Amino acid sequence: MKNNFYLYIFLLNVFFLFCICLETIKIRWQFSQEHENNAYLKVANNKLTEINFNLQTEYYHLSSPAKVERHAKEILKMVEISKLTNIDYEK
Repeated sequence: MKNNFYLYIFLLNVFFLFCICLETIKIRWQFSQEHENNAYLKVANNKLTEINFNLQTEYYHLSSPAKVERHAKEILKMVEISKLTNIDYEK
């Protein structure tokens, strides 16, 4: 009877050891997945930072006063007012 008890305890310990080994493998796999995700997010963050910089540069270029003035002169055919003209409307 004593041998059966020791065998039962031994098998119970082996089962717990097996469960702990499986849990260790699962946690290491999760760590590797999180490391890959972190690396991917760093690359994506760098790309988005670069795109943001390019968009800000384009925005500042397109909204610069010189660009707006050139657009008004060339495309809209607007000219600067060189002298003040009073227009009196008769009633």
